[in-house]
Amino acid sequence: MIHRARELLLEREIRRGSAPSSIALVISREAMAPRWWRKVGEVAGWCSSLGIREATLFAPACRPEIGGTVPPGKTSNETANETAKEVAEELMDLPVSGRLLVEDGDIAFGKGGPLDLVISLDCGGKAEVTRAIRSVLEDVSTGLIEPSEINEGVIEERLRLKQRPDLLIRLGGRELSDFMIWQSAYSELYFIDRGWNSMKKVDFLRAVRDYQRRERRFGR
Repeated sequence: MIHRARELLLEREIRRGSAPSSIALVISREAMAPRWWRKVGEVAGWCSSLGIREATLFAPACRPEIGGTVPPGKTSNETANETAKEVAEELMDLPVSGRLLVEDGDIAFGKGGPLDLVISLDCGGKAEVTRAIRSVLEDVSTGLIEPSEINEGVIEERLRLKQRPDLLIRLGGRELSDFMIWQSAYSELYFIDRGWNSMKKVDFLRAVRDYQRRERRFGR
């Protein structure tokens, strides 16, 4: 009852201002839990109710603490792909336009809806930027582009994640993550000292309200 009253007060306050259009949620390995994907629909609903259009979630994969190990005779990538298929099947009926990222490709999920939801399974930012730079160098070596033509836009075109989160929420720790290291350069950061499954709606709402109260400087 008390929690619900707090939620209503926070929602009322948030709706007086502008919610972030794009957010990212980064889960530390310590904050993960078995069958973590069962909470995705709930969090997606929180986002949709506030009019948030894009949500990107980073989830560590292939670890015992999140319900899976790497079986003998299989690689981490193979196990991650199997986990991704299981997750996508579980999330297929969500009212979102969803995409699940693994090292070997993307898997679509959801029935479609106003929220664009991307879940990255162990695909970190350093690897993403490295892949983009390698792609640029390959085009240089074949003469498709000149070195002098390389700029931020050329690299950004090759990034898998195109979102630029207004707010990045880090769960389960105060340390930074490399997830969306390029895209989140000017994002507002908020830390929640809870596990993914124990995060409550009031925690999420406080993060959004805190974002609204900040003066964004975009690196200036």
